[in-house]
Amino acid sequence: MCSVPSWRVHKVVLSQALQEVSGELGSLRREFVEGLFRGVVEPDEVPDKAVRSRVRVARGGVRVHSYEGYAKHHTVDNALVKYYYNLALYYARRENQFLSGVALGRAIHYAQDGSVKTRRLLVLDVHDRVEREVEEAVKSIGRDVRRLCRDVKLSKEASTQGLEVLCIAFRKTCELLKNFLTELAKPVDFKRLRKRVWAIRFAKAAIATAAILTALAIESILALALAIIISIGIAYYRPKTYYEAMKAGLMILKPHSYKPAY
Repeated sequence: MCSVPSWRVHKVVLSQALQEVSGELGSLRREFVEGLFRGVVEPDEVPDKAVRSRVRVARGGVRVHSYEGYAKHHTVDNALVKYYYNLALYYARRENQFLSGVALGRAIHYAQDGSVKTRRLLVLDVHDRVEREVEEAVKSIGRDVRRLCRDVKLSKEASTQGLEVLCIAFRKTCELLKNFLTELAKPVDFKRLRKRVWAIRFAKAAIATAAILTALAIESILALALAIIISIGIAYYRPKTYYEAMKAGLMILKPHSYKPAY
């Protein structure tokens, strides 16, 4: 699988971002840094998969077909960035520095790839041109991305211009590194959080059970169908507390529309 930016650019931007925020990050564990540099290129080698569903109406009724494909890097939503960012915190709380670094590196990879807008005016494919411009930009500045981007102010999230792509990727990488360490430094009341998770799980189970039993009691097919829909919706519902629990190292929540590598 190919990537824009290339592996070389991914690593250069990460290296420069680590230097940029080194004062705020303090001393990072060697295993964590090794994981970071592994993770920032790994999605091209160990890909995540996207799960898509297609509904078809046939004579026999309604059928739902699910199929898988590789997750797109430049048009990917933020689901994988958020998932791997939260997973990095999960592993960090569990003292697995290497996997924490790998997860954060994968989040950074997708954020950097998301800096590339591969189409101009909606139809013109500029993928190859952007790739060349990014590579040339890195070569021309002697890898000093920090110097190049220090005074560049970009509010956009993606660009078709090589220099802008580089600086957007650099900015996103710095932000993810800073946010990660800030989040990790926050105190967590594990006992209280664990109780909240179990209370929510109990409430969800109770509501779903009540809906099914009510439908069965009134012996209505329509009510039963509605109860099943409600139960599925409850099962898929993920409150903010669940994500807080993942960041605390208590549980892993995989995105519904993806089959992540980790």
